[in-house]
Amino acid sequence: MEFGKIERPTIGRFVDVEFFRMIRFLPMEMLGERVDGLIYNGAKTATTDMEIDLDEIVAFFKEKKIGRVKILSTDPLRVKVDECVTCSGHPKVGRPLCHFEGGLLAGLLGSALGDDIDLKEVKCWGLGDRTCLFEEI
Repeated sequence: MEFGKIERPTIGRFVDVEFFRMIRFLPMEMLGERVDGLIYNGAKTATTDMEIDLDEIVAFFKEKKIGRVKILSTDPLRVKVDECVTCSGHPKVGRPLCHFEGGLLAGLLGSALGDDIDLKEVKCWGLGDRTCLFEEI
């Protein structure tokens, strides 16, 4: 499926964060937490075969306005995301929320490092934190 071709000459490429969150959270509200893995795996699959390096991952997240990424370490793999589009400002709900971002990062990091990578979100606004932190599992 082609996602890159967008023809919106007046409105542009980006949508409001509140609208994005509505689209992002409605399936979870309707179908429960089982949707989380589908969102993670879908985002990972969409980015697994991209030719990208670590610096470009940081730029990708900034350009797409997904969040501000900082790769804290590669061994062990730890990645911080500030101003995350899914959760920044979200109230504490007792669980991580950023399966989309985690999947994107897993696919992109796997492409950059030449490995199959899976990440777990260990910090999130949904957990009461003010940043997202993903660690390799």
